[in-house]
Amino acid sequence: MKVINKHDDAGRLVYSSEIIRDIVDCALNEVEGVVKFTEGSKQQRSSIKIEQAGDDIFVDVYCKFKFNVEVSDVASAIQNNVKNSIENMTEFKVSAVNVHVIEVEFEDK
Repeated sequence: MKVINKHDDAGRLVYSSEIIRDIVDCALNEVEGVVKFTEGSKQQRSSIKIEQAGDDIFVDVYCKFKFNVEVSDVASAIQNNVKNSIENMTEFKVSAVNVHVIEVEFEDK
């Protein structure tokens, strides 16, 4: 388990990277046009990567989109929602949310 830290005058705050990953996952679920990976699948576990540099967070998300969406609009919504969710729920500043479209789903399942 990776740990993400924040230090200030009051002490140290430690987050498990899994908590940040859960925040990102919830933010992705709120964006229309993103197809959810199967719960607990290898794709789901590897679809979110979190890196820390000081108090800054860098997020990479690997997503599957529905075929009938405007990719740039969905990607922009993901970036905004992930950034706002992390910054509202933690003390971290999100420096970048990189969206990687890895698949398009052509049929409703």
